[in-house]
Amino acid sequence: MAKGTAAVILAILIIGAISGYFFYTRYVQGTVVLSITDPPQVQLGSGQQYDPSILHIYLTFATMEIHQGGFGNSSNNGWYAIVGSQKTVDMISVLTSAKTLGSARLATGTYDQLRFPVSAAVVTFSNIGNVSITGGGFQSSPGTTVDLRLTISFNNNEILAMNGRLTPHATAQIVT
Repeated sequence: MAKGTAAVILAILIIGAISGYFFYTRYVQGTVVLSITDPPQVQLGSGQQYDPSILHIYLTFATMEIHQGGFGNSSNNGWYAIVGSQKTVDMISVLTSAKTLGSARLATGTYDQLRFPVSAAVVTFSNIGNVSITGGGFQSSPGTTVDLRLTISFNNNEILAMNGRLTPHATAQIVT
């Protein structure tokens, strides 16, 4: 009788442990905090980032989303909003320090890309595409927070030309 009771208790403990593991990894979320900066890239001959006549570079992002790996790269599969509404950033204000744009709770998994359609800037332009997160992305784990930094900069000569086209140079990396 004691062996039967011990076997039942052991079976209940094993089932409970397995159920607890799946619940914890499936429903307990981590957090990602997205910030943005325009790091100094001194232009040759000028000793500064942008021409002094440039006072502001306003970028308006329609939304900012992160992609969970393993879902393919279709239009909506595996994409989750970090910043769900329109956000405008003055890139001149983030030359020396990063600005937090938003945060999101993420399920356990690997996240590998950011997408951020840009609706307006000094010159209006559309989607600049997806930016891969350096190092192949990151793993979201229950109860953890990952700081993800999007870095965008522009060529000074393109801004001064005012030809209606800007080519952003973008990277996304984990900040430790």
